[in-house]
Amino acid sequence: MTRSNFSGPGSRLGIGTYTLFAGLFLFLSALALFIYGTRIETRRFRLEKLKVKSCRQLAKNDSGGNGQLPRTLRILHISDLHLQERDHKKVEFIRAITDDDYDMVVLTGDIFQFSKSFDFGPFLLSRKPRLGAYAVFGNHDYYDYSLVNKTIGRIFRGMRQPDIRKDVSPHRRALEAGGFTVLVNECHILPEENIFIAGLDYPGIKQEDLDVLMQKSDSLGEDQLKLALFHLPWRLERLTAAGFDMVFGGHTHGGQIRLPGFGAIITDSELHRSEASGLLKRGNTYFHISRGLGADPRSNLRLFCPPAATVIELSY
Repeated sequence: MTRSNFSGPGSRLGIGTYTLFAGLFLFLSALALFIYGTRIETRRFRLEKLKVKSCRQLAKNDSGGNGQLPRTLRILHISDLHLQERDHKKVEFIRAITDDDYDMVVLTGDIFQFSKSFDFGPFLLSRKPRLGAYAVFGNHDYYDYSLVNKTIGRIFRGMRQPDIRKDVSPHRRALEAGGFTVLVNECHILPEENIFIAGLDYPGIKQEDLDVLMQKSDSLGEDQLKLALFHLPWRLERLTAAGFDMVFGGHTHGGQIRLPGFGAIITDSELHRSEASGLLKRGNTYFHISRGLGADPRSNLRLFCPPAATVIELSY
């Protein structure tokens, strides 16, 4: 007796029902992830803490030191705010974390998404840091990106950048009204503290301009601390060669979407996926790349990559 291979209507119905439920499950799972990634994780603002010993301080420790105790700066690093008119919760978070005793606050670009958010500028800092607050501009401060720029432009690089570069004078006025010193390929020197701070403009500074800027550090002593701010991680080896002790940047948003066991999918920069955010080292220079607190509202989706600001205790 042979077994029949006939599949009746019941079997076909079972397979069809299984396929339907599997498809529905996948759809609902994707929808849940989308809602979580756009409505929940993007609002889970964090304040993280990090301790860093400069390479100079490590060298002193290895050589037995010179009898002097190391100095420490408490620096708040915030980045990629992408402020919109309705971002009151984000501004409340920023005001809460700046209501503390910092030596310095650094803001590394992509600050105002739309002109109506300029009104937030004077209210970002609850307290003035002991040594000041410093800011640089990012690509979203200079350009309004279309969906074509953000999608097709990732494939065809000639369509990535908008043609019109915005005047950032209103951005500067809004930040200065809030107590920030804006640096556009400029430096700020704190002679009493022996600290040199450079602000490098988007997309990056030319080598000859960097050389001229670094000559201004000659007015300080040999044991000076050299800090820099930029938005886009670009040619980091130049900053290492310039002798910076620590540099602060943003732009990557930490990748926004990080897969468990894999990490960031993209960094939108020269950085490897493993360096999408956090503390990096090139030579004797440390770099801190912020995950940022926002993103372009049309692509503001985060998974396993919550927005963050960072308090850095830098010993030197």
